[in-house]
Amino acid sequence: MDKLLAIIKREYLTRVKSKGFLLGTILTPLFMAGIAFLPMLMFGKGERNSYRFIVLDQTKDASLYQRAEKLLLEDNATADRFEVSRQAIAANQLDQRVHELNQEITTDKLGGYVILREEVLDNGKIEHRAKNPNDFAVVGRIRSALKQAVIEERMRRAGISPEKVAEVSKDISINFINDRGEQEAPLAKWVLSFAMGIILYISILVYGLYVMRGVMEEKQSRIIEVLLSSVKPFQLMLGKVTGIGLVSLTQVSIWVGSMFVISSVAAAQALAFGDFKIPRIPISMVIFMLVYLVLGYFLYSTLYAMVGAMVSSEEDGQQMQMPITLLLVLPYILSSFVLSKPDGTIAMVLSLIPFFSPILMFMRITVQQPPSWQIALSLVLLVGTIFGAIWVAAKIYRVGVLMYGKRPSLPELIKWLKYT
Repeated sequence: MDKLLAIIKREYLTRVKSKGFLLGTILTPLFMAGIAFLPMLMFGKGERNSYRFIVLDQTKDASLYQRAEKLLLEDNATADRFEVSRQAIAANQLDQRVHELNQEITTDKLGGYVILREEVLDNGKIEHRAKNPNDFAVVGRIRSALKQAVIEERMRRAGISPEKVAEVSKDISINFINDRGEQEAPLAKWVLSFAMGIILYISILVYGLYVMRGVMEEKQSRIIEVLLSSVKPFQLMLGKVTGIGLVSLTQVSIWVGSMFVISSVAAAQALAFGDFKIPRIPISMVIFMLVYLVLGYFLYSTLYAMVGAMVSSEEDGQQMQMPITLLLVLPYILSSFVLSKPDGTIAMVLSLIPFFSPILMFMRITVQQPPSWQIALSLVLLVGTIFGAIWVAAKIYRVGVLMYGKRPSLPELIKWLKYT
């Protein structure tokens, strides 16, 4: 036991103290926080420079302009950004005035101008010239106000009250309530499920490959021969898998904890777009994620350790690990079946397959928690598969870790399994 603990300690401390681990562990939460707060900082506390533009109006009265101005400035949060003015202009004066305004735009004295021709209510054509047409927040707001103003003027001309239409066309808010009487945001839960599933996938894949490469490096440098003089092959494999697994658990715990804090404190406000809200991450979801992370890691890292023991070169390792990586990628290819109908038969069957359950069952739990017996069954099947994989990997590992040269064929692997 002391030797096993020594191996676990070495594998853990060596990687935790590395610069790559520290940078990845720190930068990832900062990146997540940036995604959460950057839109708010950019759009809520961005530049407050005023945007000056002119409306060249050829219509008979100023009613269309007045409606557009009212719509443009009705939002108190952005009203102070706009300096808008109307200039009534005759058709024979338009070309000269356009030339003058183009000069002002070129010298940054003017943000842009709009031409409202006399027939605008009939053909709906409005000309808009701007210094920076890619400023979508400003340009989009101007164009939205003009379109709405034209529609309201057409209503007025047809004898329809725009105010009455606006009253009966108010936005309708539809809240989703689950069977427990709690309000939900389905799209947000889908996004959250996919994001946390990606963390699971990346963690299992990256740290599983770490195990494989660690075995290969020790094998290529012949350090493995020295180690095996002191410990049994099974202890060495188990210590390496467990030590690197603890590194993965440490890093992911920090990442998930950061996500939990961000979502609890400010993510709902920072990423609120319409009805889209980022839900708070419940503790139960974090626990399920860590459980499936640990079990999924042990399953795949055991397989990767087996591959590392079988091969002697990086090229052979890349070829041999492809089937294992494919097993890990398949859940994402199949995730659409789970996320679209998490309570369906296909989703249930796929999420119970041990090689898929670390990701697919967790996605089901996140989107719509399945019956408890299905979760328990997936855990039992997963644990049973892990023990089976360890049994097979241990037999291959103790022989393959000292084999050099060409990679073994399938008949040779079967012989290894038969060795006592």
